[in-house]
Amino acid sequence: MELTIEEALQQAVAAHKEGKLQDAERLYRAILESHPLHPDANHNLGILLASLNKTDAALPLFKTALEANPKIEQFWLSYIHVLIKEKQFDNAKKALGQAKKHNMEGDKLNALKAQLASINKPENITSAGPSQQQLSSLLDHYQNGRLDDAEKLAISLTHKFSQHQFAWKVLGAIFKQTGRVNESLVAIKKSVQLEPQDAEAHSNLGVTLKELGRLDEAEASYTQAIALKPDYAEAHYNLGITLQELGRLDEAEASYTQAIALKPDYAEAHSNLGITLQELGRLDEAEASYTQAIALKPDYAEAHSNLGITLQELGRLDEAEASYTQAIALKPDYAEAHSNLGITLQELGRLDEAEASYTQAIALKPDYAEAHSNLGITLKELGRLDEAEASYTQAIALKPDYAEAHSNLGITLQELGRLDEAEASYTQAIALKPDYAGAFWNLHGIQKTIQSAEHWIDKCLDADENHIKAQINEGCIKILSRR
Repeated sequence: MELTIEEALQQAVAAHKEGKLQDAERLYRAILESHPLHPDANHNLGILLASLNKTDAALPLFKTALEANPKIEQFWLSYIHVLIKEKQFDNAKKALGQAKKHNMEGDKLNALKAQLASINKPENITSAGPSQQQLSSLLDHYQNGRLDDAEKLAISLTHKFSQHQFAWKVLGAIFKQTGRVNESLVAIKKSVQLEPQDAEAHSNLGVTLKELGRLDEAEASYTQAIALKPDYAEAHYNLGITLQELGRLDEAEASYTQAIALKPDYAEAHSNLGITLQELGRLDEAEASYTQAIALKPDYAEAHSNLGITLQELGRLDEAEASYTQAIALKPDYAEAHSNLGITLQELGRLDEAEASYTQAIALKPDYAEAHSNLGITLKELGRLDEAEASYTQAIALKPDYAEAHSNLGITLQELGRLDEAEASYTQAIALKPDYAGAFWNLHGIQKTIQSAEHWIDKCLDADENHIKAQINEGCIKILSRR
């Protein structure tokens, strides 16, 4: 039976990974005989030939792959890496410029750019810096995921050439990828110190500072990166994330908007702009931003889920359900989407399905306090009060300052007739959230005298003057008091 192009490509890739290079080359060439412009076959054959030091044959294949699909970052990485390896530095610089025109500006391309810049420095033409072979080996290890080898070489180079920035920059990236954020901070700070005009280094420093929760410093680093490189879309985007976490939503909106102006197909920026607009209460605009993010990146599970949240707030529950379902189809282990789907199903009155969604969210993320609490609400509505109590108790164990869970536990205990325990739960909720109108309202319902009930209703209305039930009950109590 004759293979389809896709089947032939899969077999070629499998042979390539297993080191069966002759079989892989035969299959790649068979694909190119019938489809000479096939981007993946051209690129993968180029990789294979480059590994055999047949770079003259590899370079035209990379160019063909890029002409067929210039939106694949790996195609640019492979092409530019081989150009640098072959010391075609001018061509590599041109290729980097072309990649930028196609909005290719990831960390790995920035690493190539930094390597190319370091090659042209006078100190690197002498023994004052690493050799070109050492730099190429370092980059090759890093880009191909051989992080242990990359780390060993980067550490060796930073010891031998402590004033050479590139090795510090790569070392910082390696530490960050392997979860050693504090070590990453030291290396990245060193790279900034050695090259204070390097916008990417300042941006990388911002990312690390943000991970460490040092948001004001992160903001300063992103701002410096943008001052050095005003068209740096990623820095504007990351600044937006930091401003959003700082609660400065209008400024975050401006940063995301600028990132999108510089890079219109920046799906992540559209999605995060949607989050900001949602927090600002501009739900129709948030919906438009998420929709645009999904149009640019249809498999963007987070954007589908966030769209679901917005649709839910707009009261369009069937559409919200569809968005969450799509997010889960794309990312089955997405605990937050399962939990949010549960909320929507609960609002639709489909309690058994809601329970199943919360249970799945908890299975995926056992420490998910909100899912435990929401499961408690559903179990209570199903009349399973003992199970509801257990869910709220688990939510509180995971998140002791969870005022809503304390209050909801109080409601369940009240229905179980354990009024002293219910009162203790409501009181704890108020201690955690002094303006919690719902907890004040719940407390009024377990009072033994009209005067005590009136006290808690007044507290409820102080916290929320528009609390309808409290307004009605306050009126009733005043009528009773006159009799």
